[in-house]
Amino acid sequence: MNNLFSKRRQRHFMLLLKYWRLVFNDHFVIALFFLFGALAYGYSQWLPQLGPHLWWSRWLLVIWFTVLAQLGRLATLVERPDPVFLLPQVSHMQHYLRQAGRYSLILGELMTLAAAFVALPFVLTTEKMTTVGIVAVFLTAVMVKASWLQLAQGMISQQWVRYRRWLRLAQWGIPLVVALVTWLGAPVAGVVLALVVLAFTSYLFSPAKLIIDWRAAVKTEDDRMYSVYRFFNLFTDVPKVQGNVKRRTWANGLIRLLTVSGHPWSYLYVRGLIRNTDISGIVIRLTLLAMVVVFLVPIAWLNSAMAVLFIYLIATQLMPLFDQFDGNVFTHLYPVSFKERRADFQSLLVKVTTLVALLIVLASLGMGLNRWQFGLNLVLAIVEVLLLTRLYFRVRIKKLSEEN
Repeated sequence: MNNLFSKRRQRHFMLLLKYWRLVFNDHFVIALFFLFGALAYGYSQWLPQLGPHLWWSRWLLVIWFTVLAQLGRLATLVERPDPVFLLPQVSHMQHYLRQAGRYSLILGELMTLAAAFVALPFVLTTEKMTTVGIVAVFLTAVMVKASWLQLAQGMISQQWVRYRRWLRLAQWGIPLVVALVTWLGAPVAGVVLALVVLAFTSYLFSPAKLIIDWRAAVKTEDDRMYSVYRFFNLFTDVPKVQGNVKRRTWANGLIRLLTVSGHPWSYLYVRGLIRNTDISGIVIRLTLLAMVVVFLVPIAWLNSAMAVLFIYLIATQLMPLFDQFDGNVFTHLYPVSFKERRADFQSLLVKVTTLVALLIVLASLGMGLNRWQFGLNLVLAIVEVLLLTRLYFRVRIKKLSEEN
């Protein structure tokens, strides 16, 4: 069992490495530099504006450390054929689960410590804690995460699988109670409570006492890996992630808003934009990223430059939609001229780019820019949208039509 988990862990690392190489390409790394740089700079500019002992600071820390405990799930690396081929070895699965618990604990504690260090400047600014208190907070976070993983092991055991809902509730309830004691009471009291909880969960959910429930273990691991594959699928095609057909009634209003009545190509382009997850997904992700960046950048000229750059990047992502339906022979039978088709596509571009530009300009008010700067961003966005839709897109559409 020891060799089995080691082999699976190495294979798991190689699989993740293959996808990480595709995820962390040049464009994404540059975007991350901008994002984390803006976050760090905005965080550093926000802290001096805070005073000690704010009424909401401790409640914010309670929420942060409660959510913090949910980072890092139990990775058992159990596979679907295991209930058949490993059934004779079920009595030795305790060794396997112990290794899985150690592996998950290391990764989970690293994420816990990293997130706790992020909150440390905020704690020192608002709470004026001593060194003993800071050490107590870190110890509490580490022990709470260890207890969380013990509960996760109980959820895939035959003895506790029937209480799965209660254990899931405890994974949220215990960190919340410990965080309340730590921040509304005393950090030392939080350490004592976390230690008691860890001892209790270690006694109840020790791998030596647990018998694995194969169905629960396989489903839990499949769900964990599916969430990982879905993240990778945002950047590249993952065979493990299969599309599901699901009607989204909320999109009907959006389709009616963007569609020009009586124009078939307008309806087709809007439908294609919403259904094509590659185009619509990257537009949504870039828009959210742009809003976060301009929200956190307080430097006026840099804020305007980032807004203009992101509007251009997002708008250019819409161009592949123009010839998306050229491979369908039935679209060439429409009694619609190319001029009307181009006008319908341009109408969609105007609506989408205007909406994106408006969201980015509104987000630029986040770090307290004055009205003059907001007005400048709004004027720049309007001019850029007009240039893109009236000049740049016309040239691109003409070039695409000539190539076809």
